Amino acid sequence: MTETIPKVLYENTISDILSEIRMSYGKLTRKGYIYGLIAVDQDAKIIALDPQFDKGLNYWNLSSLGAALYGVARQGQDFFEADYLDRATIIYNNMRLFVKSIIDVNIGNERKRQILIVLLTDNNVNIGVLILQMQRFATAIKREIENSIPIKNVLKMNEDELKDHIKTLKKQLFGDKIGTI
Repeated sequence: MTETIPKVLYENTISDILSEIRMSYGKLTRKGYIYGLIAVDQDAKIIALDPQFDKGLNYWNLSSLGAALYGVARQGQDFFEADYLDRATIIYNNMRLFVKSIIDVNIGNERKRQILIVLLTDNNVNIGVLILQMQRFATAIKREIENSIPIKNVLKMNEDELKDHIKTLKKQLFGDKIGTI
Protein backbone atom coordinates (compact mmCIF):
# COMPACT_ATOMS: atom_id res chain seq x y z
CA MET A 1 0.00 0.00 0.00
CA THR A 2 1.21 3.47 -0.72
CA GLU A 3 2.29 5.92 1.96
CA THR A 4 -0.31 8.43 0.79
CA ILE A 5 -3.32 6.42 1.90
CA PRO A 6 -4.35 6.63 5.56
CA LYS A 7 -4.10 3.23 7.24
CA VAL A 8 -7.61 3.66 8.63
CA LEU A 9 -8.91 3.18 5.05
CA TYR A 10 -7.12 -0.07 4.24
CA GLU A 11 -6.54 -1.65 7.64
CA ASN A 12 -10.06 -2.27 8.92
CA THR A 13 -12.58 -5.08 8.85
CA ILE A 14 -14.39 -3.63 5.82
CA SER A 15 -11.15 -3.56 3.81
CA ASP A 16 -10.66 -7.22 4.76
CA ILE A 17 -14.11 -7.99 3.34
CA LEU A 18 -13.33 -6.04 0.15
CA SER A 19 -10.16 -8.11 -0.16
CA GLU A 20 -12.23 -11.26 0.23
CA ILE A 21 -14.58 -10.09 -2.54
CA ARG A 22 -11.55 -9.57 -4.81
CA MET A 23 -9.98 -12.92 -3.93
CA SER A 24 -13.25 -14.83 -4.29
CA TYR A 25 -13.77 -13.28 -7.71
CA GLY A 26 -10.25 -14.24 -8.74
CA LYS A 27 -10.68 -17.83 -7.58
CA LEU A 28 -13.95 -18.18 -9.48
CA THR A 29 -13.02 -16.60 -12.79
CA ARG A 30 -9.29 -15.85 -13.15
CA LYS A 31 -10.41 -13.29 -15.72
CA GLY A 32 -9.77 -9.57 -16.02
CA TYR A 33 -8.02 -7.06 -13.78
CA ILE A 34 -9.51 -5.20 -10.83
CA TYR A 35 -7.73 -1.90 -10.18
CA GLY A 36 -9.56 -1.25 -6.94
CA LEU A 37 -12.67 -1.60 -4.81
CA ILE A 38 -13.90 1.15 -2.51
CA ALA A 39 -16.75 1.08 -0.01
CA VAL A 40 -18.41 4.52 0.27
CA ASP A 41 -21.71 5.99 1.32
CA GLN A 42 -23.96 7.82 -1.13
CA ASP A 43 -22.14 11.10 -0.35
CA ALA A 44 -18.73 9.62 -1.27
CA LYS A 45 -17.50 9.29 2.32
CA ILE A 46 -14.89 6.57 2.06
CA ILE A 47 -15.32 3.68 4.46
CA ALA A 48 -12.61 1.37 3.16
CA LEU A 49 -10.30 0.50 0.27
CA ASP A 50 -9.31 -3.02 -0.60
CA PRO A 51 -5.67 -3.60 0.46
CA GLN A 52 -4.59 -4.37 -3.12
CA PHE A 53 -5.92 -1.02 -4.37
CA ASP A 54 -3.80 0.18 -7.32
CA LYS A 55 -1.51 2.80 -5.79
CA GLY A 56 -1.51 4.81 -9.03
CA LEU A 57 -5.19 5.69 -8.59
CA ASN A 58 -6.58 8.69 -6.77
CA TYR A 59 -9.04 7.05 -4.39
CA TRP A 60 -10.62 10.40 -3.36
CA ASN A 61 -11.51 11.23 -6.97
CA LEU A 62 -12.63 7.67 -7.71
CA SER A 63 -14.98 7.64 -4.73
CA SER A 64 -16.43 11.00 -5.79
CA LEU A 65 -16.90 9.85 -9.38
CA GLY A 66 -18.57 6.65 -8.18
CA ALA A 67 -20.99 8.46 -5.87
CA ALA A 68 -21.73 11.03 -8.60
CA LEU A 69 -22.38 8.25 -11.11
CA TYR A 70 -24.75 6.64 -8.65
CA GLY A 71 -26.51 9.97 -8.06
CA VAL A 72 -26.96 10.55 -11.80
CA ALA A 73 -28.24 7.01 -12.20
CA ARG A 74 -30.77 7.62 -9.40
CA GLN A 75 -31.97 10.75 -11.23
CA GLY A 76 -32.42 8.59 -14.32
CA GLN A 77 -34.42 6.14 -12.24
CA ASP A 78 -36.80 8.96 -11.30
CA PHE A 79 -36.94 10.25 -14.87
CA PHE A 80 -37.80 6.83 -16.31
CA GLU A 81 -40.14 6.07 -13.41
CA ALA A 82 -38.28 2.86 -12.68
CA ASP A 83 -38.97 0.94 -9.49
CA TYR A 84 -35.31 0.55 -8.57
CA LEU A 85 -31.78 1.03 -9.81
CA ASP A 86 -29.55 -1.99 -9.59
CA ARG A 87 -26.19 -0.64 -10.78
CA ALA A 88 -24.45 1.94 -12.94
CA THR A 89 -21.44 1.65 -15.25
CA ILE A 90 -19.32 3.97 -17.40
CA ILE A 91 -16.66 2.62 -19.75
CA TYR A 92 -13.57 4.64 -20.72
CA ASN A 93 -11.32 2.91 -23.29
CA ASN A 94 -10.51 -0.37 -21.52
CA MET A 95 -11.49 0.83 -18.03
CA ARG A 96 -14.90 0.30 -16.48
CA LEU A 97 -16.16 2.37 -13.55
CA PHE A 98 -18.87 0.36 -11.86
CA VAL A 99 -21.06 1.32 -8.89
CA LYS A 100 -23.54 -0.82 -7.01
CA SER A 101 -25.60 -0.08 -3.94
CA ILE A 102 -25.22 -3.15 -1.76
CA ILE A 103 -27.08 -2.33 1.45
CA ASP A 104 -28.48 0.34 3.76
CA VAL A 105 -26.96 0.72 7.22
CA ASN A 106 -28.43 2.24 10.34
CA ILE A 107 -26.11 4.92 11.79
CA GLY A 108 -28.31 5.94 14.71
CA ASN A 109 -31.21 8.28 15.40
CA GLU A 110 -33.23 6.44 12.76
CA ARG A 111 -30.77 7.64 10.09
CA LYS A 112 -29.73 5.31 7.32
CA ARG A 113 -26.95 5.52 4.74
CA GLN A 114 -26.69 3.64 1.48
CA ILE A 115 -23.43 1.76 1.11
CA LEU A 116 -22.00 1.64 -2.39
CA ILE A 117 -19.17 -0.40 -3.82
CA VAL A 118 -17.21 1.55 -6.40
CA LEU A 119 -14.84 -0.45 -8.51
CA LEU A 120 -12.56 0.18 -11.41
CA THR A 121 -11.82 -2.79 -13.66
CA ASP A 122 -10.76 -3.60 -17.17
CA ASN A 123 -13.42 -4.72 -19.64
CA ASN A 124 -12.55 -8.40 -19.18
CA VAL A 125 -13.87 -8.58 -15.62
CA ASN A 126 -17.12 -10.51 -15.30
CA ILE A 127 -19.36 -7.98 -13.55
CA GLY A 128 -22.05 -10.60 -12.90
CA VAL A 129 -19.70 -12.68 -10.75
CA LEU A 130 -18.56 -9.55 -8.90
CA ILE A 131 -22.19 -8.61 -8.21
CA LEU A 132 -22.78 -12.06 -6.72
CA GLN A 133 -19.70 -11.63 -4.51
CA MET A 134 -20.91 -8.18 -3.36
CA GLN A 135 -24.32 -9.63 -2.49
CA ARG A 136 -22.67 -12.51 -0.68
CA PHE A 137 -20.66 -10.18 1.58
CA ALA A 138 -23.19 -7.31 1.93
CA THR A 139 -24.57 -8.42 5.29
CA ALA A 140 -21.05 -8.84 6.71
CA ILE A 141 -20.23 -5.28 5.59
CA LYS A 142 -23.45 -4.01 7.16
CA ARG A 143 -22.74 -5.78 10.44
CA GLU A 144 -19.18 -4.43 10.62
CA ILE A 145 -20.26 -0.85 9.85
CA GLU A 146 -23.10 -0.91 12.37
CA ASN A 147 -20.73 -2.30 15.03
CA SER A 148 -17.99 0.27 14.33
CA ILE A 149 -18.41 3.55 16.18
CA PRO A 150 -15.56 5.28 14.25
CA ILE A 151 -17.06 4.38 10.85
CA LYS A 152 -20.56 5.41 11.94
CA ASN A 153 -19.13 8.72 13.19
CA VAL A 154 -17.59 9.38 9.76
CA LEU A 155 -20.91 8.56 8.07
CA LYS A 156 -22.70 11.03 10.37
CA MET A 157 -20.36 13.93 9.50
CA ASN A 158 -21.66 17.00 7.72
CA GLU A 159 -19.59 18.64 4.98
CA ASP A 160 -17.57 20.94 7.28
CA GLU A 161 -16.81 18.13 9.72
CA LEU A 162 -15.72 15.93 6.82
CA LYS A 163 -13.32 18.63 5.54
CA ASP A 164 -11.74 18.87 8.99
CA HIS A 165 -11.50 15.06 9.16
CA ILE A 166 -9.72 14.96 5.78
CA LYS A 167 -7.29 17.69 6.89
CA THR A 168 -6.49 15.61 9.97
CA LEU A 169 -5.85 12.50 7.85
CA LYS A 170 -3.59 14.49 5.50
CA LYS A 171 -1.67 15.89 8.45
CA GLN A 172 -1.13 12.33 9.75
CA LEU A 173 0.26 11.34 6.35
CA PHE A 174 2.32 14.36 5.44
CA GLY A 175 2.97 16.12 8.75
CA ASP A 176 3.75 19.81 8.45
CA LYS A 177 4.82 19.45 4.81
CA ILE A 178 1.24 19.79 3.66
CA GLY A 179 0.84 23.42 4.65
CA THR A 180 -2.68 24.72 4.38
CA ILE A 181 -4.05 22.54 1.59
